[in-house]
Amino acid sequence: MTSLRITTPCRIHLSLIDENGYTGRVDGGIGLMLDRPNVVFEASNNAEEFKIEALKYYRESIEVINEIASKVFKTFNISNKNFHFNLKRYFPSHIGLGSKTQLSLAIATAITKLKNISNLTTTQLTKLVERGGTSGIGWKGFETGGFILDGGHDFGKGKEKETFLPSSASNSANPALTLFRHDIPPNWRFVLVIPSVKKGVYGDEEVSVFQNYAPIPRNEVNEVSHQIIMKIIPSLINNDLSGFGEGLKRIQSIGFKKIEISLQHQVVKDILNFFDEYGLKAYGMSSFGPSVIGIVESDSEAVDLLKTVQKNRKNRGGHIYICKPNNKGAKIEYLD
Repeated sequence: MTSLRITTPCRIHLSLIDENGYTGRVDGGIGLMLDRPNVVFEASNNAEEFKIEALKYYRESIEVINEIASKVFKTFNISNKNFHFNLKRYFPSHIGLGSKTQLSLAIATAITKLKNISNLTTTQLTKLVERGGTSGIGWKGFETGGFILDGGHDFGKGKEKETFLPSSASNSANPALTLFRHDIPPNWRFVLVIPSVKKGVYGDEEVSVFQNYAPIPRNEVNEVSHQIIMKIIPSLINNDLSGFGEGLKRIQSIGFKKIEISLQHQVVKDILNFFDEYGLKAYGMSSFGPSVIGIVESDSEAVDLLKTVQKNRKNRGGHIYICKPNNKGAKIEYLD
């Protein structure tokens, strides 16, 4: 076996849980995985020399591919770098969909499988590529798909995390701990809207937001936790989209998610308001935006919603997808 293709899911991060830390843990979150848009990454190790290919639209990713591949090569002392990488499909970073984590894990998975390094867990690979420092949704979703609840990190002096910082500034933290994983109801459909506005908060700006707004009041953290455990997860298990949406709307009105939404471009807020006026049972914004989802219960409802959003031009020239749940994680295909 000298070549393979990895097709990743797309991550929707619905909310962080605890940016207070009074219990001795911090972060935590809920999210789910969709079938598109994807990262599609092909790799082989029978090339004459190291080579990276990517469509011109994906050129921003070449630096990431080089960076991650170099870490893996160095870690496992791989000197025979006769690898050929081809990024066939990608979606932009910093739009709330977790593309860098999916690409990073695809690269690390491809290299280790092609070199028959088979004793590694997804957690170990995530640590290697320095992802999961705030959220555990993306790395676990790469492995299993589905809806995921993560329990964040130990917090305090001398612990995994000593300050409120995002994953981009938390590379020393272990991948966030998975507490719960469940299949997303297969009949749920997600209308994913990526509006044509500036990218979500990231880098120094993201660090500044955490520094300026954390810690979140304890009572709001407790309310978010209660809604997740007693409303959102039971509703997911019972395929009750109304209950799921009620909990989701509540946690968007308090805590860190309220802050994330408040910092968005007006177009993003307008789309969320439109979803509410349309009467959707459930909707939300992924991570720091600007991507948002409206959730319905059939293909026909999804088509109707997509057409209405397009007609009203609420996405301001952006992209819209009808997505299905991904309950399996990344797909690995061996090409020879």
